[in-house]
Amino acid sequence: MGKRANLPEDFRAEARTAYAFLVRSEGFSEPETVDDRLFRCTGLRFRRADMVVEFQYFGGREPEVSTLLTPVGADGTRGRGARLDGLYTAVGCGPAQDVPVSAPTRRAMLKRVHEHAEVLRRLLPLLEGGFAEP
Repeated sequence: MGKRANLPEDFRAEARTAYAFLVRSEGFSEPETVDDRLFRCTGLRFRRADMVVEFQYFGGREPEVSTLLTPVGADGTRGRGARLDGLYTAVGCGPAQDVPVSAPTRRAMLKRVHEHAEVLRRLLPLLEGGFAEP
């Protein structure tokens, strides 16, 4: 018998690799692990003086991967967060469908991790002046 998949663990491991560019070249801190048993989600949180980026995997009946970006003011006050797909659309990069969230299988979940990382890599330079909720 093979080893049973641990989806939260697999998600965090894959996300640490896919989002390493945030630490290496975008000035974010090393990731913190985020777990919320109430919402059945797990993820990673990266912080920078002007922004917090959270990558989460929600298990349950309709599993999904979500990326939330939250602006942080000069005084440290956190603004209202916006999902990656909404920001992607708001800045004119394309339709929200380019940032899929549905992750019904392990394979789909791992694919979403890399899709979100690639979209974030393209989007971050467009948010240098900050962003408002879409």
